[in-house]
Amino acid sequence: MFLLFILLTLEFTILSYFPFVYALVKNKNSKLGVQLHIVIQIGLFLVSLFVVYFMGPDQTWKSVLENNLLMLAISAALHGVVLAISKRSTHRFEGKLLFTAVGSALALGVVIVVIIIAGYATTKSVAKITDVTENSTTKNAPMPLINSKSKEVPVVNSYKTVRNQMQNSLSNVPDSNVYSLNHARVQFYHNKLVYVSPLDFDGSFFRYNHYKKVPGYFIVDATSKNAKPKFISKSMRYTPSAYFGHDAGRKIYASIVGRGLVISGSAPQLEINESGHPYYVQTLYKQYGMSKRKNYRKIYVAVLDSVTGKVNIYKQGEQPKWVDVTFDPNIASDKIYSYATERNGWWNAHGFGGSRLGVMKSVDNVGTEGKEDVFTPIAYKKDIYYFTSMTSNNKKQTSVLGYMYVNAKTGKTYYYREEADAMTPNRADSLAENRMKQTQWKANMPLLYRIDGKPTWVVSMIDDNGAFMSYVYLLANGNGTQDTVAVGTDAKSTLQKYRNLFNSDLGTASSSYSGKKQKFSGTIKRVVKVNNSEVAFLMNDNENVFYASIKDYPRNMFVQSGDEVSFTGYKDGKTVVVVKDISNKSL
Repeated sequence: MFLLFILLTLEFTILSYFPFVYALVKNKNSKLGVQLHIVIQIGLFLVSLFVVYFMGPDQTWKSVLENNLLMLAISAALHGVVLAISKRSTHRFEGKLLFTAVGSALALGVVIVVIIIAGYATTKSVAKITDVTENSTTKNAPMPLINSKSKEVPVVNSYKTVRNQMQNSLSNVPDSNVYSLNHARVQFYHNKLVYVSPLDFDGSFFRYNHYKKVPGYFIVDATSKNAKPKFISKSMRYTPSAYFGHDAGRKIYASIVGRGLVISGSAPQLEINESGHPYYVQTLYKQYGMSKRKNYRKIYVAVLDSVTGKVNIYKQGEQPKWVDVTFDPNIASDKIYSYATERNGWWNAHGFGGSRLGVMKSVDNVGTEGKEDVFTPIAYKKDIYYFTSMTSNNKKQTSVLGYMYVNAKTGKTYYYREEADAMTPNRADSLAENRMKQTQWKANMPLLYRIDGKPTWVVSMIDDNGAFMSYVYLLANGNGTQDTVAVGTDAKSTLQKYRNLFNSDLGTASSSYSGKKQKFSGTIKRVVKVNNSEVAFLMNDNENVFYASIKDYPRNMFVQSGDEVSFTGYKDGKTVVVVKDISNKSL
């Protein structure tokens, strides 16, 4: 592979050899001069090799031209200085070489200006090829549904919580101090949504040189709060933090020579196939016309076997079925920015006095993925979507204009206009934190669900260590008052509390649970009024927590400690939702 990088360096520096050859011919009678010319050229080549090998410039004709012109200018100037000195003329540079240096520098400037102008000129064109499907309502949005027919419950682990769990489990891995957990990718594994997080070398070349391989990766259910990370032992030689020929990014870079492809800015991410074999996946793209803008219709994906080092390049749509993310979240961020900001032209979005017609922006720092963490990954009908809320550029506005969803496998992008006066996710975070102010917990990873037809923000509250502590459900078009917010530590009971706020029939609501319908009887041990809508109580067995509506069934409010009761409820885990009236023998 090193030979391949030498050939790439020659491609990036070929023009610099013209002044070198010219200087050798002109200075052939000076042994010292010839030696200096050779040293200069070798030095330039080694510097260029270092840049190409470790920094990986884009392998496009624009980058090649820019680098060649730059190296031509530097080479001509240095060889010209040596010629002038060797001829003992400190006041007169070699005219032709100086002209080459100045000329190539000017040419480089012209190329850069042309590319910049081309970039601005193609702004609107690129925005139009983003292929965003616009919808006037959110009716058909890939928004997870919670209703009387569905069995879904809004439970998704935030990455901070998962990372905290995996860090705690890392101590069980041999030589754990050598490795770190740098990233995690959400994907489907055996039809379940999971996080996959590989171990990688902790930044030290000497550690890498001693161990050579990482021992495996963690996998954890992304939808269960009680899920524990499981370590999968699988020696991986090719990783992003390895060095030289085993660096995953460099391995992929070497595989795209001559294809005119550009690597997305983020590091390759680990995905596993259905047998658990680990691969590093990287999004590739082609640039649009003369500019350096991304052509979102020409997306490719590199798949690197982390064990064998074999790399396959696929056009988007032709990759193996188990690859869930071909559209890197950073590419998705750029695509949404292009559509939301520049679809009416660069001047409209950025120019002085521009009209700023239709300019939107993603709500900042409320997700876990993409540039500035604007995306939250969600699962909908066996696909992963990057979800973000769009709002106005006006910083004073706290309402949502609409929502954007990017299919991580296909790159298809959708915009759904919000007709109601819905709050932004950071507004929901702020209200959730105010509601839990006494705990000092932080809001994280707000998710938008449609619960019984109502758009609802589901916010996870975490402590300073990233551990999950509580849920807060907020009506998206509410105002954060008590009658539009429900709080709880269990997703199912919190869902029931939220439903009770809006007079949802308890029997209908309970049918959304996967729990088993059972009959219960016994003596009430403790009872508390949760809010104006329900009571919670314990029985003598002290095993389950029971929730009963008092809004729809007022007689339930009269239960108290010591009452002998019987009722029917749906039991799921340690939570029981009571159906209708409680039969109270003490009344």
